[in-house]
Amino acid sequence: MIVILYEDDCKDIAQKTAKDLITAFADHVAVECICADSAGAWPNDVSWDDLLIVLYNKKEFPHSGNTFISQYLQNRGDTALLLPVAVDTTSPKPPEAAAAIKALPYDATTCGRLVIRVGGMLGFRLQGRDSKIFISYRASDGSTVAKQLYDHLIALGHRPFLDEAKEIDGETAILPGSAVQKQIDDALANANLVLLLDTPAAPDSPWIKHEVDTADALLLPILPVCLKDITDLRRGPRFRSLLALQRWISIQVPALRATSMLTPDQLDRIIDEAETYLCEIFRRKCRVPFIVEKEFVSKGFAWTVLDKRLLMFESSRTLSMRIHTKVLSHCSLFDQIYTPAIKRFCRFVSATGRANYSLFIYDGELLPPPQLQDIIENQPEDVIILHHQELAALIDSNFTKLATT
Repeated sequence: MIVILYEDDCKDIAQKTAKDLITAFADHVAVECICADSAGAWPNDVSWDDLLIVLYNKKEFPHSGNTFISQYLQNRGDTALLLPVAVDTTSPKPPEAAAAIKALPYDATTCGRLVIRVGGMLGFRLQGRDSKIFISYRASDGSTVAKQLYDHLIALGHRPFLDEAKEIDGETAILPGSAVQKQIDDALANANLVLLLDTPAAPDSPWIKHEVDTADALLLPILPVCLKDITDLRRGPRFRSLLALQRWISIQVPALRATSMLTPDQLDRIIDEAETYLCEIFRRKCRVPFIVEKEFVSKGFAWTVLDKRLLMFESSRTLSMRIHTKVLSHCSLFDQIYTPAIKRFCRFVSATGRANYSLFIYDGELLPPPQLQDIIENQPEDVIILHHQELAALIDSNFTKLATT
């Protein structure tokens, strides 16, 4: 549940914010507004999507409101999601009980930034991991920026992971089972997003290559932050495999070196893009499995979640003693067909056992046949790649493969 705790004269903003959140997340989260002057107990049982938004515009926040915030933080400990929002940007300091978190300035013309921040925060929690952003970097030319980014994320209430020891042995190859590799693998297993500082030295690091490969295997979104000198005209990340994501942020840093620093505006750009990405993923993880499940169930299939984290599902239907259909499906969280995700699905299909059909279901723009054909030609023949809008037709055709020419 999302609770919007508001000062009395912020009621209209609170109600507008609630409406925007409900619309943005397609009724997948409950939203309730509570006046800080009369705040009592949390209105529901503790849930995975509990998030407290505090709307304030005065220097003196009501005592009952501060008590409400304190009890919320105390009851949830490290899992608490709290977002102070300064309606009056001339008084940005949050109420006393929320003072440890940097406030988000409210834009009276739109709630878009607020929706994105909430979507990003809930996107962490939905993945069932430990609400962390993994910062991947090369110490030789990215250590200062990595520390800057870490501190900035902490100030915003995020829980980043920064490995400050992995480059101790320089160019030494990764030894399987080594203490450093285990630390990296454990951190990635508890992460929700990889922020990759794509500096000139980064592609030469075996550790970063390992982190990218591991993130792909876990279907973790990766956001390359391409740090470039003004003379570098390269477009996109230096890692060829990440070009297919078609998602990165480019930042110019004159004479890039280990001690280079980003400006506050550049740090905010990175956070904005990361939260936008996570918000999109949150919406997709709410919406696409819901659409796919509804379609299968309406056609008489039983629906089973095989791996919630990886969005792997099974649908089965028995028409007679001799006619039984089992379908394995993956609802991709990426906004395009990402090859590492297809490969991960294929490994899952092989490990899970025989199914009649295996569907890789993507979201976003419906790809035209020529573009889809180029993708399909490089994939296993027994995996059907389709947009969720095409699923009804595929089921009705008894899984006749869709035409691609």
